[in-house]
Amino acid sequence: MAMRFRRRPEPQNEILGTYSFTSRTVKVLRTQDDRILWTCDCDKFRRQGGQREPLWCKHIAKAAARRSLERLTRRVVLPRAPEH
Repeated sequence: MAMRFRRRPEPQNEILGTYSFTSRTVKVLRTQDDRILWTCDCDKFRRQGGQREPLWCKHIAKAAARRSLERLTRRVVLPRAPEH
């Protein structure tokens, strides 16, 4: 009799923060091995693929600066409203 085992679903990374910019979104994730992972939905970030570690782009740099300000001041920095 053949035994079948179900695959365990891969555990999801915990989302620590989401930072939205005009046309891009950056997410800060905690992996299962307690590493911090930054992701961005821009083309430059996706093209880096397996070339460079850690992956980086200007949107992640902006989000990291915003996150640092939030942690230092213990306040959430709101993006400025677009001017008309």
